[in-house]
Amino acid sequence: TNLAGASSTTAVAMSAALFLARRASSAASSASTSARGALASHFAATAPTERAPRHLYLRQGARLMATDAPAMPPMYTSTHEILRPDTSMKPPDGSVVMTVGLTPRAFDLIGDVRHVEQTFRHFVDIRGEIPDGVPLCMLHWEGFKRTASDELYHAQWANATGDRPLTLPFAAAVVAVNQSAISDAYKTITGEESGWIYKVRARPETMETARKLRLVMSEEEYNAMCDRQEEAEDAEASRSYP
Repeated sequence: TNLAGASSTTAVAMSAALFLARRASSAASSASTSARGALASHFAATAPTERAPRHLYLRQGARLMATDAPAMPPMYTSTHEILRPDTSMKPPDGSVVMTVGLTPRAFDLIGDVRHVEQTFRHFVDIRGEIPDGVPLCMLHWEGFKRTASDELYHAQWANATGDRPLTLPFAAAVVAVNQSAISDAYKTITGEESGWIYKVRARPETMETARKLRLVMSEEEYNAMCDRQEEAEDAEASRSYP
C-alpha cells in the first residue's frame, strides 16, 4: 500500500512539473513573438515612405550624408549673357559663383566669336570686383548682316565684323578664366554649358538687388524678351522692303 501511494505521488509531481515546463515555454514563445511584433511595428512606423535617390547620399561611417544640392536654374541678362550658378563652389560668405557665357540669341546677333581681348584686370576695384557695366572683355566677331532687299523681296547679306563687350549688370569678381576660350575662341565659345568664358563671384546682397531690379531674368522672362525683340526686327525688315 505504501509503495502504491508513493508511486501515485511521484506521478502527480511529474505531471505538475511537465505542465509548468510547457507553460513556461509557451510564455517565452509568446513574449518573443510580441517582441518581434513590436519591433516590426516600430520600424514600419519610422521607416521612410520613399527612398531618396542613391546618388544623393555618401556613406560616412555608419551614417548617410546628403552631398548633391539641386542645380540652380540659369539666369539671363538683357544683353544676352547666360549665368549658370556653380553649386560645387560655396564661399563661406554665401556669395554666388557662376559661369558667364553667351546665349544662342547672342550668336544670332553677332555670328562667331573669333578672338577675346581681356580687359577686366584694368578695372578691378579695392574689393577685387569689376563694377557693373564695365567690360570683362571685348569679343571680336565675324558674321553676316542683312544689308538690303531686291525687287523680289530677297534679302541680301554681306560679311560683317565687329566688337562686342561682355558685361554684367552687377559688380562681381572674376575667379576663373576659361583658357580654352581665350586660346581658341572660335571652337570653344558656344551657347553650350562648356562654352563659358569667365567664372565670377557676386556677393549675396548684390544678387538680391539684381533680382529685385530685374537686372537678371529667369529663362521664361528672357525668352519673352527675345520674342519681343524678334518681332520688332521682323517689323523693321518689312518696312525696309522697297
